[in-house]
Amino acid sequence: MEPSVSLGATAYWTASVRALESARGDRLFYDPWAAALAGEQGAAWIAGRTDLGVVPIALRTRFFDDWLQRVVAEDALQQVVLLAAGLDTRAYRLVWPEGTHIYEVDQPAVLEHKAQVLTDAGAQLKCERTAIAADLAGDWEGKLAASGFRAQAPAAWLLEGFLFYLYNEQLRRILDQVADLAAPGSWMGFDIVNSVMLTHPLTRSWVQMQARSGAPWIGTLDDPVGYLAARGWQATLTQAGEPDVNYGRWPYPVFPVGAAELPHNWLVTAQKEVRAGKIGTPGRVQ
Repeated sequence: MEPSVSLGATAYWTASVRALESARGDRLFYDPWAAALAGEQGAAWIAGRTDLGVVPIALRTRFFDDWLQRVVAEDALQQVVLLAAGLDTRAYRLVWPEGTHIYEVDQPAVLEHKAQVLTDAGAQLKCERTAIAADLAGDWEGKLAASGFRAQAPAAWLLEGFLFYLYNEQLRRILDQVADLAAPGSWMGFDIVNSVMLTHPLTRSWVQMQARSGAPWIGTLDDPVGYLAARGWQATLTQAGEPDVNYGRWPYPVFPVGAAELPHNWLVTAQKEVRAGKIGTPGRVQ
């Protein structure tokens, strides 16, 4: 089964949020290329969004910026894999330790657009970067291996902003593929909603807006910690508004992160086969 929306389209939307955030005086990050990357498609999408719609994306971006830089530095990881990387510019806008290599996997058209915009802008890489044109429904693992990725070495894996657009069997397959590929000591980060998010009165307007935009949220995990534990990962959960995902910008009430009966848009971070004495990344355990 195919995803309900082209993941390539959502990349322009996310870039438009980065552009809006970058223009703020109190910005949480700076992406000087985001507006050009978003283009007219991204600008049209964000024109109708409210703060409630864009703040979570800005907070998520900053959270995963910090998380990636922390685990790469603390665990001396030299490989970072961005699945469905979209128009992500972390290889250009963040500071990375010497020897860091980022592998970006996405559809050819998205990667080509990004390459053209960044080349025209004279953007300079802050690490090694390899773009891998592949559909996540196909043999992306083989293409990743052929690009020089070392499966025997630990890596940081980021699956940001797309799993909830996939059917449950698809998103679980991708998580399982990462679990199979990841070496012990690897880290994984992703965002996911629970099934209550799709039906709760408090989130109905957002879910309906996503559907009207042609990008309905359909993929869920109700127990990410348990799902990952069964596959050798120790995971933590957090969400927008928690102390580690607030940055002084979240004005709304925050539900208890483990309350199963309430809607959640979780930020999940996990380490594979955590060694004795190793502490997980800051987050909230379910």
